Amino acid sequence: MKAILIQPPFTQLNAPYPAIHNLEAFLRGRDIQAAAFDHSIGLYRKIFSRQGLSKVFSDARAALGKGLDAATKIQIDRYLSCEPLYIEWIDGIVDFLAGNDPAMAHRLASAVELPRGARAEAFLAERDGRIGPDEARSLATRILDDLGDFIAYSLDQAFGTVRYAERLASSRADFGEVRSALASSWLMNEFYAPMLDEFWSTRATEDLVLITIPFPGCLLGALACAQSLRRAFGETGRPRIVFGGGYVSTELRGLRDAGIFDFCDYLSFDAGYGSLASIMEGDDKALYRTMYRRGDGALVVAGFPEGDSARFEEGPRRVLAACVEGKRFEALEREAVKGVFPDYRSANFGDYLRIVDSENPMHRLWSDTPWLKYSLAHGCYWRRCSFCDTELEYVADFAPTKIEGLLAVADEASARTGLYGIHFVDEAMPMAALLEFARANRTRGAAGRMEGAPARRPFSYWGNVRFDAAWTQDRCEFLAASGLVAVSGGIEIATERGLAMTDKGFDLASLVRTLVAMRRAGLLVHAYLIYGFPGQPVADIVDSAEFCRQLFASGLVDSAFWHRFVLTRHSRMYREWRDGKRPELKPQDREWSFANNDLSFEGEKDYERFEAPLGAALAAWMEGAELEKPASAWFGRGISKASIAADCVESLIARAEETLDSEIPSPKGRAHWIAGRPIVTEVGQGSVAGKGASGLVWTYRGERCSIELPPAVAAETAAGLLSSTELSLSGMPYAELEARLGLPTPAMAELLSAGLVVV
Repeated sequence: MKAILIQPPFTQLNAPYPAIHNLEAFLRGRDIQAAAFDHSIGLYRKIFSRQGLSKVFSDARAALGKGLDAATKIQIDRYLSCEPLYIEWIDGIVDFLAGNDPAMAHRLASAVELPRGARAEAFLAERDGRIGPDEARSLATRILDDLGDFIAYSLDQAFGTVRYAERLASSRADFGEVRSALASSWLMNEFYAPMLDEFWSTRATEDLVLITIPFPGCLLGALACAQSLRRAFGETGRPRIVFGGGYVSTELRGLRDAGIFDFCDYLSFDAGYGSLASIMEGDDKALYRTMYRRGDGALVVAGFPEGDSARFEEGPRRVLAACVEGKRFEALEREAVKGVFPDYRSANFGDYLRIVDSENPMHRLWSDTPWLKYSLAHGCYWRRCSFCDTELEYVADFAPTKIEGLLAVADEASARTGLYGIHFVDEAMPMAALLEFARANRTRGAAGRMEGAPARRPFSYWGNVRFDAAWTQDRCEFLAASGLVAVSGGIEIATERGLAMTDKGFDLASLVRTLVAMRRAGLLVHAYLIYGFPGQPVADIVDSAEFCRQLFASGLVDSAFWHRFVLTRHSRMYREWRDGKRPELKPQDREWSFANNDLSFEGEKDYERFEAPLGAALAAWMEGAELEKPASAWFGRGISKASIAADCVESLIARAEETLDSEIPSPKGRAHWIAGRPIVTEVGQGSVAGKGASGLVWTYRGERCSIELPPAVAAETAAGLLSSTELSLSGMPYAELEARLGLPTPAMAELLSAGLVVV
């Protein structure tokens, strides 16, 4: 059997989205010939090329009629006037952003005749028209963004750099609207369709084509891809087409309209391993977590367990079917989520672009580095946040992955690509798995030296976390010393009331304690924030914003993003409303036949007015500006000042530092030495040990540290133990280390404050 996997447009530009590469590895593990193709970056580079822009400008001139207002006409004329410059520069700019031609940085910095749209002009104006080579990628990014704006205005208003027609696809009640949008899409018809025709002309007949739809902004691309395949191969003998991914699993569980099967043969749900295995076995009576259209036109919902929301309705046109091999496929999927990892052997990382849309170092992690993407666990270990889709399998079913297998695959990928950066895309990285990975990562650099072979370079990594009590000071320092560079996590609503409403599992004091520990360790921090929670008072929004301002001002948070709350059908709070436990929540459901996860609720429009001021405040704070301006000042008249003290966060920081400094390590914890090698030295006159006594000196985080040793402690033995491979890599029980060192309490305290960590 032969299979191809396709990522339709659009996803992020800096690295491949991992889904198709995960499934590719799974299929190869079952002796199926598989290859993955990223049409997202492929289509982007088709558009942003000399040939592509020639077509863009040609079509735009034909589409832009008369009747433009004066301000708009000035902007459009600017683009049309710059057409030759855009076409001249575009291939060099894209190649430069892909990591090639470093000399282009100097040309961009010094060139006078650059194409300048509104974004590029504003960027240069802020710098008095002059930039250095280090800012060239920022300018190049804005030139591409200007072109994206031009396309959206003149040809296809659904166009976005990393998504297409996202709002159309999100919880669209009627598939007919989606079908109509596809038919009228300039991008799909004028660019993607010709690209697909060329793609299929070079492909031999496949048995299976898997198209992933991770986000709403990929739906139209998936439909266009499948439509093109059907045209290319006809209905007789064509490959079977399967749609899957996060959008399918989240939005289409309540599907009623079988029209989507005019494009695909099956919808595969959740992790997809069990579903795909059942489809490949070819028995429709044994399909697992799969939907398809029967010969009589009825929608069949097959192999979903009792209680799953996909089983919400049954009738003549929506048939529920059991899976006779359900237990077997369930076991297969549970094992696969723990042991299958993307190896990226089909990915060409040279195609991807290093986009710089912000100078903020934390914000840049998302777009400025070509990461290898993996997961330390499937699902979420907390799975209690009231707003999250905790009713869905990909959140609710927690299963840590096999770290040894993950590292083996990552080793292969880094050897092929030369990349040693990992973005863990977990719901929240579990601490136990993170520590296991960190220890293994530390061992990578030392293993070669110990065996006399070349050392393997350790990975740098980051990912999503929960700001909970698991993040002690020692763990933060150990993880930072073991390759962790940054974390992102949900604060949501930064008030005591808000944290309780969202059920985050921590309060403001413990949040600040965790953030202080992360700051001390040098980790970058990104925070996810929510406003517009049902029933949230205006005062609570203002207080949350003020607390966040203080977090930025104190250096505890480096970047953040405010999401407007969305009520979803698979959230815990919606289930509780159905059970009569949330009478204050008033969902406004509607009739649907297609996508149905997002729900309106009474009062949600009252929060629309906060989007602009919250966004403006956050943009300033992320640039280090306006940090002394009270958050309430961003909201205009009629909004009361925040009720929290202006030094609220600073007072919590003081308490946190006192708590962190007085932490006593657990005797059962594993001790690691993460500082420089201790050097034995002689302590001079005036020491408590007396003249000629020994001591140890070492460096930690650039500082010189030292302790004096009592006469009973052999200096060479202590230095050897602290610098041992065991203590550096695998660690040893703290109680054992304490006994073997035999140091007095003050000396142990000095070690614990300067390089000895207990995790």
